[in-house]
Amino acid sequence: MAATAPAPSPAPAPVSSSTRPRLSGFQPLDERIKELTSSQGELLGRIQSLKLEVQTWRSNLEAQVKTCQNELLEAKEGLNSEVQHLKSDINQIRSAIQEEKDSFTTPFRNLEESNAETEQARQTQDQELKIDDAHTEQQTAMQA
Repeated sequence: MAATAPAPSPAPAPVSSSTRPRLSGFQPLDERIKELTSSQGELLGRIQSLKLEVQTWRSNLEAQVKTCQNELLEAKEGLNSEVQHLKSDINQIRSAIQEEKDSFTTPFRNLEESNAETEQARQTQDQELKIDDAHTEQQTAMQA
């Protein structure tokens, strides 16, 4: 356990040199008190200076954080805008592709329908020719 130093006694009241002479044993004590008081004043000054530096540093840091937050917010808004624009572009491209696909397949559908109609017409002609051939054969057989 550390021994505690005795509390400094209050400085004696100034006495005029004409009434009482100073004792020589108190001279070093007075100098030490002045030195400690001076050191205490310097330390308090340094502490106050450091407190001001910390406050300045903190306010600068807070300003930088706010600036960064604002920049991030602006970047986020810009990116969101870009994403919306890209989504819109993609939807337009999808629509254009679907239109192209529809316009590309329509002629083939029409061609298939036309081929089906042509095939049906040819089959009808073939049937008519078969019927005519059968009728002609029948007439030939009857005549013979």
